[in-house]
Amino acid sequence: MAELSAQIPPETPLPSCPERSVGLSLPLPINARIDLLVELAEQAGERTSRKEIVATCILGSPDSADELVRWLRIYRRSPADSTATSGAKLEDVLELRSVRPGRRPRPWRHRPPPT
Repeated sequence: MAELSAQIPPETPLPSCPERSVGLSLPLPINARIDLLVELAEQAGERTSRKEIVATCILGSPDSADELVRWLRIYRRSPADSTATSGAKLEDVLELRSVRPGRRPRPWRHRPPPT
């Protein structure tokens, strides 16, 4: 299948750019960490999504080969319990509650946003 090109003005905000779906299978603790990061941001009053958290991490990743390789090696050596956030209990991460596919329930959809 041929690659479709897009003309994107350089000043276009990233969330407004055309999207392409990527299929990813992630280790369960990493998947749980994404949910924890969403919760962490929302506790700080920032509405976000799993997609936005992943995009933010990609944008913030190193752009030098040496640093990228260092990150890869850290990932490859990290145990499952290294995925906890500072606000999470370790047991919550490793318990890995079963989650149905699709969008996650959003508590802020049912109450006004924090001011």
